[in-house]
Amino acid sequence: MRRVFLVMTACCFLASPVFAAGGAVDLYAAYGEVVDSEYDLGLGIRLSLGGTHWMVDAAFTGYKTIENTDITDLNPEQDDNIKYRAFDLGLRYLFYDGGHKLRPYLGAGATYASASASSLSMDGGLGMYGMAGLRWGTTPGIQFMAELMYRYTEITARANLINEFDMKIGGFGLQVGVSFVF
Repeated sequence: MRRVFLVMTACCFLASPVFAAGGAVDLYAAYGEVVDSEYDLGLGIRLSLGGTHWMVDAAFTGYKTIENTDITDLNPEQDDNIKYRAFDLGLRYLFYDGGHKLRPYLGAGATYASASASSLSMDGGLGMYGMAGLRWGTTPGIQFMAELMYRYTEITARANLINEFDMKIGGFGLQVGVSFVF
């Protein structure tokens, strides 16, 4: 986990010439797939720095605990509770300039998934994400945002020392919130 924050910090410093033009802080609610078609609610925060069109994004999204989900065929009688956290680092392109009230955008990048379960031991893993969204509002000022996101990460889980398997974490989701653009 420390390595992820170190990499995010290093990328922010390396991209510092881009930061002079502006940025945004997004606070959002998320509804997305956590594991095996199990969807749940979450909250997130994103810091975006950049220019008129290109932005560097660093985000954290945490989902509620999904209870009583059947995630493994190794022990079908036992359901599990899963916690999922996503750390994202990527680039986003905003169409139009800051003078438009409605600005669509596309973004992509790397994601680090941290998951834990009550009866499984899980490793974190690196994956990727992609998003498409809209912002509405004045620049600078408060804007509203809505976006579709897809995250994909494979992590290793262990039921015991012998039974180890890979599982997919993440999937499609919707994020809606407020942006404070500076």
